[in-house]
Amino acid sequence: MEIALIRVDDRYVHGQVTAAWVRVANANVIWVVNDAVAKNPVIKQLQISLAPPGTTVEVYTVDEAIKKIQEEQGKSDGKRVLILVANCVDALKLVEGGAKIDSINLGQMAWRQGRVQIAKTASVSKEDVEAIKKLIERGIKVWYQQLPDFPTKPQDVVKLLRDKKLW
Repeated sequence: MEIALIRVDDRYVHGQVTAAWVRVANANVIWVVNDAVAKNPVIKQLQISLAPPGTTVEVYTVDEAIKKIQEEQGKSDGKRVLILVANCVDALKLVEGGAKIDSINLGQMAWRQGRVQIAKTASVSKEDVEAIKKLIERGIKVWYQQLPDFPTKPQDVVKLLRDKKLW
């Protein structure tokens, strides 16, 4: 199993993921990694049912995903996994648990009370900012791009955070 991409997208499996990011990542498996989704049988089944043709969707808690990463990463089984998480904190937990990646894509992180909007579709909490700092300290590039061609070039999240005086 190879991790093709970790994307922070609080909508999980939806049109942009199924039409664009699966193709760009050349993924054949999507993991939705979120404790609440994994523990809700209705939402879990909905996510599984949204799998694009030729792709399977698997739903895990963060701890289950870490265990699978530790057991399966590096096996030459042909699996290319696109991992979807709702926030940077969970992305950091996966990396700390052994996920071997070079970068993380921020996509959709909806605005809520206590968050700061740093890009068109990305708002971060204080916890997200701290997780991003720790990811970058590990040498992982964190970039924002809503769609593979929009904005036309990925944006450096450090610059976006600095522009908002969050770094």
